[in-house]
Amino acid sequence: MIVQGKKVPAVFLERPNRFEALVRLGDRVERVHVPNTGRLKELLLPGAEVMLLESDNPRRKTRYSLAFVRKREHWFCIVSAWANRVFAEAVKKGAVDWLSGEVRGEVRRQGSRMDFLIGGSTWVEVKGVTYEEDGIARFPDAPTERGRRHLDELIRLRKSGACSAVVFVALMGNATRFEPFAQRDPAFARKLREAAEGGVLVRAYKCRVRAEEVVLEEELPVDLEAGG
Repeated sequence: MIVQGKKVPAVFLERPNRFEALVRLGDRVERVHVPNTGRLKELLLPGAEVMLLESDNPRRKTRYSLAFVRKREHWFCIVSAWANRVFAEAVKKGAVDWLSGEVRGEVRRQGSRMDFLIGGSTWVEVKGVTYEEDGIARFPDAPTERGRRHLDELIRLRKSGACSAVVFVALMGNATRFEPFAQRDPAFARKLREAAEGGVLVRAYKCRVRAEEVVLEEELPVDLEAGG
């Protein structure tokens, strides 16, 4: 996925609420939009190098969005909505070897809205992952009732005979494997194991992350038993 818009380097200062951050931009402090409601406490540390995207929309409350954070020598993308775009682009290019066919997004089914229906037969939910520790990508970084509901729907689809999958897209390039973050949300970890045992596919990928592009790369091993 090509990242459109002007990129502006800055330094993170603080996050007064879930939707905004204060950064140092040159010799001034700027309030910017944070396009991710997760905790991000391991990334958004005072003094962290960040990359902003400038908007030309005069109606926006903030001129910039915080899109990337540098952690050690690696860039992390924090725009959670991009995980779906990156995954869909990879499927369309044939880079996901277990999926093929038409990619339909935001498909409604019996009152629920699923991220994707691929090839007319495989229902897919995508989760963007921004938490990493010692090369291990983990999700979620905060309790997610919505995420558990999505897994319940995938389980129901599988029981009805459909193929269903949850895909974790690690928005970073240094991940070596994926685990559910049982310490942060034990109920989600249990539900994910239940889904896998019921036949729901559980896959994970890391990305190549640069200010110019975010691209799905290699598949990661998944350890569903980690963390208890």
